[in-house]
Amino acid sequence: DRTPILRERPAHIRRITHVFNRGNWLDPAEAVEPDVPSSLPPLPEGAPRNRLGLAQWLVSPANPLTARVTVNRFWQQLFGTGLVETLEDFGTQGERPSHPALLDHLALRFMHVHGWRVKALLREIVLSATYRQASQASPELIERDPQNRLLARGPRVRLTAEQVRDQALAVSGLLSDKRGGPSVMPPQPEGIWNSPYNGEQWIASEGEDRYRRALYTYWKRSSPYPSLLAFDAPMRDVCVSRRIPTNTPLQALVTLNDPVYVEAAQALARRMRAEGGDSVDGRLQRGYRLVLMRPPDAATLAELRGLYADALTHFRADEAARVRFFQTAAYPDASAAGPEAEDAALAVVANALLNLDAVLMK
Repeated sequence: DRTPILRERPAHIRRITHVFNRGNWLDPAEAVEPDVPSSLPPLPEGAPRNRLGLAQWLVSPANPLTARVTVNRFWQQLFGTGLVETLEDFGTQGERPSHPALLDHLALRFMHVHGWRVKALLREIVLSATYRQASQASPELIERDPQNRLLARGPRVRLTAEQVRDQALAVSGLLSDKRGGPSVMPPQPEGIWNSPYNGEQWIASEGEDRYRRALYTYWKRSSPYPSLLAFDAPMRDVCVSRRIPTNTPLQALVTLNDPVYVEAAQALARRMRAEGGDSVDGRLQRGYRLVLMRPPDAATLAELRGLYADALTHFRADEAARVRFFQTAAYPDASAAGPEAEDAALAVVANALLNLDAVLMK
């Protein structure tokens, strides 16, 4: 596969650009040369007036914006709110930094210590005492600083729509690490995407493409992918620099019932049975550790054991229910996970684990 790219014309055949009188392309005025807006610092001395010069200008130590804007964006992704809250407006019309000295410090280290390496910057932030604080806070602190602008507690931010989906597929072992290629069509409810005008239909992808990262999901402007939209994925008709999170009952209905999450729960149950040994407690503990990266305490394990017992009783009494439960399974070797009552009960527990607050929040 090949990806088309744009190539810049050589200087001797470069197109001359004019200012058009009153916007009339038939009435060209004086010619203009490539440059940056006059309100910003000029291009470095001797820099070519092309994309290379623009790149040099962007990362120039004299440019006060690039490093600060970049650091602020990664801070927002980790803490939920940037040091400058208005990511889309870093100028005089936007919010002032809550911690200007910290923003400057991180920007300088990003440029001169980390050499513009994003992973090094993220490592420094997440290993800081500020990030590693507990997110719990007293009522007095919440009343004084509800938005945590004082950074007196750790961040508590819900994962993005894409992260919620990809995380469920990753812990279940279904997520494909394939890169590139055309968009894919993962499962979605029937009838949502059907067009009354041209007869187009949503044909769910099969095999590995069914479990590609959410980044590769086919997106139709007039009918966006519903499970991502429920978790505040932005529409593609406008550029969005920050997402406004919401909490609605529809989100829980998606993660409990959407075919993608049901298949993820079934595959996670298969891992729990294969890696958790022969005991029920061992399988429950393995599932909890896979999802939350820590063992459950005694009270939590007892709750999981009760949920498993209730589901097991239900599926043993209703054979048709456990057969229907696995009808959506399309992942490799799905037949190895059912339709035994024990597998269905483990899948119910796995589904509950994927819906825990600690899983959907960071």
